Amino acid sequence: MLRTPILLILCLSFPRPASSQLAAGDLRIQFTDSGYISGLKNIKDGKEYIAPEQPGTLLQLVVKETHLNPYSIKIKGQQLLLSYPGKKQATVKLTQKPSYLKFELTAISDGVDAVLWGPFKTTITDTIGNSVGVVRNATFAIGIQCLNTKTSGGELKNEEGAVYDPGTTATSTTYGSSLQAFSINRLHERIIKVWDKWPAVTVKGIKEGALTGSAIALFGCSNGTVLPTIQQITKDNNLPYAVWQNEWIKTSAASGKPYLITTFNETNIDTFLNYALRMGLAGVYHEDPFETWGHFQLKKDLFPNGREGFKRCVEKAHAKGLRLGFHTLTTFITTNDPYISPVPDKRLAFAGSTGLTESISADASEIKVNADQPFTLNSDLNSVLVDDEIIRFSSVSGSGPFILSGCTRGAFGTQRSAHAAGKTISRLIDHPYNVFFPDWDLQKEIAGNIARFINETGSDQMDFDGHEGTYANGMGDLSFNTFAEEVFRQADHPVVFGSSRANHYFWHINNYLNWGEPWYGTFRESQSDIRMNYQKFHEVNYMPNMLGWFLIKSNTDPEDINWMLARAAGYHAGYALVLREEALTNPHLEEIISLINRWKEAQEQQLFSAAQREWLKNTGNEAELILQGKQYLLRKFHKNVFVHEAKVLQPGEPSRSSWPFEINTAGEVPRIVLQAEGESGSLTGSVIEIDGNFRLELPVPLSAGEALVIERDEAILYNKKGQPEKQLKLGRPLPSLTAGHHTLSFDAGRNIHNELNIQISLRITDTIESLR
Repeated sequence: MLRTPILLILCLSFPRPASSQLAAGDLRIQFTDSGYISGLKNIKDGKEYIAPEQPGTLLQLVVKETHLNPYSIKIKGQQLLLSYPGKKQATVKLTQKPSYLKFELTAISDGVDAVLWGPFKTTITDTIGNSVGVVRNATFAIGIQCLNTKTSGGELKNEEGAVYDPGTTATSTTYGSSLQAFSINRLHERIIKVWDKWPAVTVKGIKEGALTGSAIALFGCSNGTVLPTIQQITKDNNLPYAVWQNEWIKTSAASGKPYLITTFNETNIDTFLNYALRMGLAGVYHEDPFETWGHFQLKKDLFPNGREGFKRCVEKAHAKGLRLGFHTLTTFITTNDPYISPVPDKRLAFAGSTGLTESISADASEIKVNADQPFTLNSDLNSVLVDDEIIRFSSVSGSGPFILSGCTRGAFGTQRSAHAAGKTISRLIDHPYNVFFPDWDLQKEIAGNIARFINETGSDQMDFDGHEGTYANGMGDLSFNTFAEEVFRQADHPVVFGSSRANHYFWHINNYLNWGEPWYGTFRESQSDIRMNYQKFHEVNYMPNMLGWFLIKSNTDPEDINWMLARAAGYHAGYALVLREEALTNPHLEEIISLINRWKEAQEQQLFSAAQREWLKNTGNEAELILQGKQYLLRKFHKNVFVHEAKVLQPGEPSRSSWPFEINTAGEVPRIVLQAEGESGSLTGSVIEIDGNFRLELPVPLSAGEALVIERDEAILYNKKGQPEKQLKLGRPLPSLTAGHHTLSFDAGRNIHNELNIQISLRITDTIESLR
């Protein structure tokens, strides 16, 4: 059984005299007689990048939890013969290409559980492309590429061979950086932990599971030629070569473009296509079109004409130059899908099986079984399969025979039945989304189902969301990447593919990673840290910057849209706008459309300077983009936030709070937002003063949860849900202020029993800059 390996330290000193050298492109790799790597040199300038006193290897073996390093390497023509302790041997075929070296395992001794390519240890520290597998400095890059799905980029950290980290193909180390990959022997049955959760699962061997055939490419090149080198490797080795608009997605300007997400149907599709066009977006993406996952049956209320109706929507999109896509959760199988109900498919993923100790009737609520191991882990669906019946249980107890109690018979529309003693009872692997999963063979069929939907409808965008569900069959990254590749290769036209997870091999298929969801907070706050923190990941891994999903509601304010678009300009990033039918009533929608186009045009023309882009990356900075004639101007705002706290006043004690603020540009008129914070209460007759010579009594009472936005001579009252309630004309406009120091005061008045705190945001222009 393969567990976390223990390194076997051989009695070897380092460095060793070199016995051989190999070169391709700008990289020369040097081996010692004992099989260690002693040189990684840039041929052009002679600079050595091998980590001193850190011997790396071309290939390690893993045998019964132990790493075996080679003690000998011999090169005979295009064959590398490596010898290991325990009389183990491996043969690696070498192919020298103009820009890279290809290594393929062609023979290996019996009894090897896994092989590890590398680690290739370098002194490079500047940029670590952890997922793509490239490390680079200002002038030189060294990279590794896995050449098939059985070869996984990353560190081998678990028995299933799943890389749960966003990427460990390249890692930062104390000595610099390391490049590595691995392959697992999956020919034979293994009992392992699956999906980092399900213990002691019996995973059957598969014919695709041999170690032989595992292969990598190793290259070194100038920093600016990394992508052309990987492109050549991709073409030479028949890796997935994804194109969009007749260009490789890794160099296409169309990659990472903003797009619209909504729940369209056969009736309203034209409306949303027109909005996408008016916003200058790349296409429209359906967020939830399917009634079932597995067979991918469309919701009849949305698409009464089924796939033919969806196809007509695609054709309308294509006629307008837009793409049209759909969302699903990859290998998740809903409980109403024909794979589950009324007769479950026998190719579902199981966490384990045992036998019935006694026969059971169709109504039995307790079931005696021979072993408890498959049932001890509590899960969301707690389900087992016996013959053609799915049964849910609440707990397992006893010491033999073991008893499943609290059983619900005939779950998910299956037929409750009597079952004879000795019948196999299998625990189904499930997930909090109330779904089941396929085994290795059924997963291939589901990949075909997705590809068939793509081909029959002409759809040309899809996210592999829930991509981690491919781990349920115990095949780790082999499963993750094989599933995606099968969908990719069976699709009969180019498709823009996204995903919920990054992966080294999947990088070839993956057009974008659009991390960041809008369901967990306000427009700005929902997963904001995740959105921004992943921008560096996109950049170091040659992926387009994406900011995630943003939800436009009926009350979304243009100021929030400006905030999002400023971040997009800073990172030169794409995004997805979720615009549902109810949001079409937003009174600011036309303004929002104008803002999107203005920022997008400036971004696409690359009009922002490096300094401006860096400033726009800061989520605390506020800006708007102005177009005067043909000149774009970036107005940078400074925002002061003050809080007037509720308190019980003593007789004669003033109810006023005052704060100083400063303005850099003369002639500016502030924008003031008052937010009433608290569970209950209301303020009446409150007063704002600026510099003691401008006085404005609030034109309406302000209750808990409400906000009042004041701009020039108008005020808008928003209710607790953020929806505009009243638009009011003020008796006098807010004043134009001189540059320098000023004072803002707020007087809550003597509102008895008031428990409200008033947050006052004062936004003023800091500077106005021209774009280039």
